[in-house]
This record gives sequence, C-alpha cells and structure tokens, in this order.
Amino acid sequence: MIEAAFRKQLGQLSLEAVMSDSGFICLAGRNGAGKTTLLRVLAGLLEPDSGQVKIDGRDVTRLPVERRGVVLVTPESTLPSMEVDAHLRWGARLGGKQVGSEELSEVKRELGIDFGGRAGKLSLGMRERVSLATALLSGAKAVLVDEAFSNLHGREGFVSSYRGLAEARGIDVVFSTQDESDGRLAQHLYVIEEGKLARRF
Repeated sequence: MIEAAFRKQLGQLSLEAVMSDSGFICLAGRNGAGKTTLLRVLAGLLEPDSGQVKIDGRDVTRLPVERRGVVLVTPESTLPSMEVDAHLRWGARLGGKQVGSEELSEVKRELGIDFGGRAGKLSLGMRERVSLATALLSGAKAVLVDEAFSNLHGREGFVSSYRGLAEARGIDVVFSTQDESDGRLAQHLYVIEEGKLARRF
C-alpha cells in the first residue's frame, strides 16, 4: 500500500498529492504537470515541504532512499558496465537477498530478456527491460516507473507480464505516462494537472 498526503513547491510547480492505493497504478499527465516530482518524493529523492509518505504501512517520509523499500526506475537507470545477469541480481544483493536461478529464468522469460552482454551495449528498450526486471527482483515493496515503459517494443504485453510478476510478489507499482488511456493497463488511475492530483478509479 502506498499512502501519501503531502505538498511540495519546486520552482513554479506547486504539487499537492493525496494517494492511497495498492497494486498496479497509472499516473498520467502532460510534461511538466508534476509526475516526476511526485515519484521523486515517494522515492525519497525529494523531501516534501509538509505531509507524509507511507509504504506498506510504514512512515518513510524522513528515511533515506536505501531504507524506504522503494525503487525508482527511469530510462537512465541501467548500470552500463554490468553484464545482464549480474545486473538483474544487483539490487537483490544490495538488500541481502538471493535470487535463485529458477526465479531469474522466470523473470527473464516473462519479460523477454533473451540477450546478454554489458548493459551499456544494449538498445534503450533492452536496457529498460533490464532495469525494470532488476527492480522487480530487488525485494522492494514498491517500484516507481518514470516513463520507462514508453520505449519498449511490444509494450502492452510487457506491461501485462510485469503486472503479473509484481502482483505475485506483492509489489506495488506506480508508472507514469503522458497518455491517460494507459490507465486501461492498470488497476487504478491518477491524473495530475498543474501539480493537482486526482484519482479517476
């Protein structure tokens, strides 16, 4: 469960956010509406001016990034020098979690990761698959996806598979998009306009 009620002023943007949901959540809005700011506050990369953030019932508002149980994935999240399989295990290893070969194979198969080599040599779409799978295997309570679904080939099939894998692990996912119709891929839809967040379903 992601529970947030906070305010954040960032330059000209005045963000007011109230969110209380679990599962697979779509966050839609135009460029500059406040999507990235919202995700960065949830992730702990920005501190709210007032209010709080709870993840899985725990107040994480003042906790550092590494103790929040949250992973933020952007199109630039890949560690370019790492081999694909080592990258997929990296996040779990940071948290003291072991990823068995069976689980690794399942996630790779479901997410279409049938390639290897250094992550930095891959196409943008392949790098994003690796980053998203790494987050899924990390043991996080919540994964925040900032536009990282946007560049994927076979996007809808990938998102469907990602949702199933996340649900099986009890991981909440919030993904941002500029297209409100992407709400059809989610259990809940929030729309943000000029810093104001509204729940559609």
